[in-house]
Parts: sequence; structure tokens; C-alpha cells
Amino acid sequence: TNPIEAEIVGISFSIEENCAYYVHLPHERAEAQKILDQLKEILEDETTTKVGQNMKYDITVLANYGIEVKGKLFDTMIAHYILQPELYHGMDYLAEIYLDYDTIKIEELIGEKGKNQKNMRDVAPERVCDYACEDADVTLKLKNILEGEIKKEGLEELFYNIEMPLV
Repeated sequence: TNPIEAEIVGISFSIEENCAYYVHLPHERAEAQKILDQLKEILEDETTTKVGQNMKYDITVLANYGIEVKGKLFDTMIAHYILQPELYHGMDYLAEIYLDYDTIKIEELIGEKGKNQKNMRDVAPERVCDYACEDADVTLKLKNILEGEIKKEGLEELFYNIEMPLV
């Protein structure tokens, strides 16, 4: 949970709805770094939009691997916060509300919080793949909905010029 100490187990991404990819990373940091270095050009490309849920965490973790995320950002958690500040902003909740979809819960993979909770690295890569790909796909779907809501409510200036630069 601490982005400064976190190790990347894998990275998932989606460029169109209902299609996502997962890249599993080896435990050895040097080997993981070699793979991440191949993705660095895309993540640092200022011409592409990066979409995520709680992106500040991901950006901090990637920085620990020498990757500076650049380009336009769209954080679904923050988008929902400015639209509905009094509600929950977790991805599972947003998926239920906006997509009528029940996501795979992290607790199904690593257990409940506490001393017996596993590490994501302890989970079979195939199960992590399903979870991570779903996460990427749901996040993109939420972005496509929330982006319209932000425009409809006249919150584009607040979201894009104040909130996103703060991330």
C-alpha cells in the first residue's frame, strides 16, 4: 500500500473497451526493469492520454522505476470526486453504479486486510491477469462515462486545469 516501497508485479492496459492486456513482471528487479524500460517510451509520451484510477499511486510507483508519466491524465477517482464529492470513489463502487458490473475484489485474490493477507506476487499470474485486465477495462469504461458527465456539468476547467495537474 506504500507506493514508495511497492514493487510492480505486472502492468495492465486497455486502449479500447472490452479489450485489455497484462504484462507480468519477474520478481527480480533488474529483469522487471528491462521490461518496464520497453514501456517507458509509451508512458512518457506527452501526446497520449493516460487513464487510471488513483493515478497518483501508480505514478509514484512508476517513478521508483525511473519512469516519469507524461501527457494528458484522466483519473476516474478524481473525476467522480468532483462530480459526487459526498460518495465513495473506489473503482468497485463506480463499476456497480455506472456499469452495473460486479468486479473481482482484491480480497478474492489476496485475502482480507491483516497479518494473513497475501502479497499479489503470491497469486498465480493467470488470476492476477484476469483481475488486472478487468481493472484496466473497467477504468477505461468509467473514463468514457465520467468524461461526458464532467463536460455536461461544466467542470472541465476544474478537472483538467486544476485537479489533473495536481496529480
